[in-house]
Amino acid sequence: MNWLKQLFPEVRKILKESIPDFWPELHEIMKNLLEAPIPAEAVLPLAACKAVNGNPPDALHITAAILALSRCLRIFDDIADQDRSDQLWQTAGMKKAMNYAFSINAISSHILATSPIPDYKLREIYELFSSSLLILTKGQDMDIKGETHTIETYWRTIEMKSATAFALACTAGAIAGTDNPVWIKACREFGHHLGLAIQILNDMESIWSSSDKKNDLQCNRITLPVIYGLSRDHPAKAELESIVNQGNIADHSKRITVILDNINTRQFLVWSALEERKHALEVLAPCPGSGGKKALESYITGMFGDIDVLLGEKAL
Repeated sequence: MNWLKQLFPEVRKILKESIPDFWPELHEIMKNLLEAPIPAEAVLPLAACKAVNGNPPDALHITAAILALSRCLRIFDDIADQDRSDQLWQTAGMKKAMNYAFSINAISSHILATSPIPDYKLREIYELFSSSLLILTKGQDMDIKGETHTIETYWRTIEMKSATAFALACTAGAIAGTDNPVWIKACREFGHHLGLAIQILNDMESIWSSSDKKNDLQCNRITLPVIYGLSRDHPAKAELESIVNQGNIADHSKRITVILDNINTRQFLVWSALEERKHALEVLAPCPGSGGKKALESYITGMFGDIDVLLGEKAL
């Protein structure tokens, strides 16, 4: 994977040069993108480009734009969730945090506008970015409204949020590397299933990890583990329904965790994520670039780490 590591400094250079000199504070806000290690999602556009037999350097500007957009969305997500300490909205204030997010979104657009990508591809990529962002923000709106109380609404929400975001990264990289619609579609579907798998694991980690931040239950948030508990027939179903209907999830977070453990919720979540991984690897098959495919396959396989830890059969 040395070919990937060799491209990361170029991605950082594009990001750094895109930040206006008259606004040094933005350099600090984007510090995590300008210093090693570069965020893992930088792999996706570059690897997708290579997977379709393209030239990965052709996707450098797309990668930088994706990372900037990701930083923008993270700021907005933190403002919506308010579940971690030392977030930008806390340290800089809500108004400045929102202003920074809008500015970083503008940087993402500027990076694309100044890229050497051929015009006909650039128009397609711009349309992809804008349409994906509309879908993603609609999913975020559903999440904020708390419209995810069933498997169906939950799945629709994470398809619009997480799946769309990762599909964007993979599709844009593929477009930079080929005009072949079959290969582009394969990368888009890979990103879709990757995003679903990541969201499922994130929902699980939020409840069962040892992190100091408030988990989803403590934030009174309904995610897939709780929805699974509501959809199954088990002795504590009525109790769980009562807690959820009364809006007392945070007050009963420990009891809910016990209920979810008793019905093997973690095992279900890991199985669901592994199913998405299986689908992702299957849809990638038509792509001809073995080096890029290997990088994408390693990305979605490596994120599972130790399965026994995920299942709770080893200490977290």
